[in-house]
Amino acid sequence: MNWKFIILSVFSLTFYTSVQAQYFLNVKKSEYLEGDEERKSTYKKILHAVEFGQKGEGLISQAIPLLKEAYRLNSKNAELNYNLGVCYLISGPRNEALPYLESAQKLNADISEDIHFLLGMAHQYRNDFDKAIVQFKINIELIRQNNYKDKQELIELSEKRIGECKNGKRLLNSKPDGEIELMKDVNSVYDEFNPVWAEKVFYFSSRRGNEKDARSLKDHKFYEKIFGKDASGDINGISVNVPNKSNFALMSFDDDIPIIYLGGEGNGDVYFAKSLEDKWGKGKALKFINESNSRESSVCLCRNGNEIYFVSDRKGGFGNCDIYYCLKDENGKWSKPVNIGGDINTEFDEGDVFVTKDGRGLYFSSKGHSSIGGYDIFKCERKESGEWGRPQNMGFPINSTDNDITYFEDETGRFYFASERSGGVGGFDIYREKEIIEKIEEPVILVKQARIQKVPNELENEKMLVPVAAKTVVVPDIPTKQQPEVIEEIKMKEELVQEDFVYRVQIAACKREMGPTDLFERYKGGGVIEHLYVEGWHKYTIGGFTTFEEAAKYRDACGVQDAFVVIFKGGYRLGIAKKTGGVK
Repeated sequence: MNWKFIILSVFSLTFYTSVQAQYFLNVKKSEYLEGDEERKSTYKKILHAVEFGQKGEGLISQAIPLLKEAYRLNSKNAELNYNLGVCYLISGPRNEALPYLESAQKLNADISEDIHFLLGMAHQYRNDFDKAIVQFKINIELIRQNNYKDKQELIELSEKRIGECKNGKRLLNSKPDGEIELMKDVNSVYDEFNPVWAEKVFYFSSRRGNEKDARSLKDHKFYEKIFGKDASGDINGISVNVPNKSNFALMSFDDDIPIIYLGGEGNGDVYFAKSLEDKWGKGKALKFINESNSRESSVCLCRNGNEIYFVSDRKGGFGNCDIYYCLKDENGKWSKPVNIGGDINTEFDEGDVFVTKDGRGLYFSSKGHSSIGGYDIFKCERKESGEWGRPQNMGFPINSTDNDITYFEDETGRFYFASERSGGVGGFDIYREKEIIEKIEEPVILVKQARIQKVPNELENEKMLVPVAAKTVVVPDIPTKQQPEVIEEIKMKEELVQEDFVYRVQIAACKREMGPTDLFERYKGGGVIEHLYVEGWHKYTIGGFTTFEEAAKYRDACGVQDAFVVIFKGGYRLGIAKKTGGVK
């Protein structure tokens, strides 16, 4: 799947061939060769940084600290500021490019013919769309006035960027649908992407590696590999039996059989994974998808097993990379690939196709449509006729002015994706939908108010709900906190002990059902978790105590900060027994 990241390179994506040939401007020797020895040695670091730039995008990040050493000694060099700005635009964080490019332009208004285009990009990456549009328009006007023949393609690129900024202004004012969070435990300073859940293992691709590992000749990054995070939180590389100099990625599953991508420099096909002595290897090829002169990737098999979607750069598409699909007939034979059509595919690149488990939603990445910058994630809904509706931009916070790719939903409907935006760990990082644990406003039942014969006054008018669903979730047995904090003693009436009230500790309540991994992250104790689904709420409780004191003690020792005690009678949940927090 390395092809994707060749395309996603900043300069491949938005720049032009003349910049590809040379990233940096020459820094005047005279400004560093005169003076003390430190200045002379710093100039050597500038030359070393240029060498990194010439080798490929994967090493540009190593040029930044070298250039910043020179910047520390002389921050008034226009070419040095320009080079630093370009480095940040290539390797990120891209929102840090602006001050260096602005300094370069102030120090030398004619620093380069593309300076306003670069300034426009830098403003766009900061969501400052109005200022970005101004810079792109200045760039277009200067090229036309001065007739820069080798910069004519920048006019078209600037016009596309202006359209992205207008899309960004519109979407930025719309209300965000949910929140996202960075998965810090799986990300590294390298690229992480392509999240896939299967058999309680969180799989993802990464271009991390050791110094001796092979690197791609295209961008000098490590070849991509598959990693898996199990229920205990351990991350391990998937042992593979494939050539060392190749990209290996998990795409989808056909029942329990992984569908994988395997490719080298400029090529790639999809296969079923084959198990060879606890190693994954290349198994049977999906011949009805693969073509010898094209790259096939981002395969998604629908849950009914009769539809498969994939991305290919084969000839005859609307753009360089298009989405195709195949259908299985009643005899189990797959049709020839069919282009999904011009309503979804554009003259720009599409990629990373995903279809929901119910087959009603299709998600994909695209640089076309109403993109706000780079690849954005779009959604189509299936019509009653079976056709797909028009793509809708997922908007903020899922999409950004950077590249947003590889959307995936797990069994509960929780989504995951990868983004190159600023604020992550490094490169592409994996994000997920943030689980909102909501506090429910419900009656507080003081222990002394509990009675067998009569429901407390504040609950008289509340409808007693029988749980729609109840099931048990077991998490690993980890000892709870041994020294709970002192809790407030509440005196109970003696007759309450003889009544059939049960006190439990509620650890979570949310609209979306939580999976075992999320529950384990929230509660690492060994107690059995009771799951109740009542009137649109998933409520999770632990324990079963005859007294409030016992429940409160366990609440403060369970490790869930906002846990509280709830009261049950005859299997019915009456409400909160006492409104207090957990461990502080």
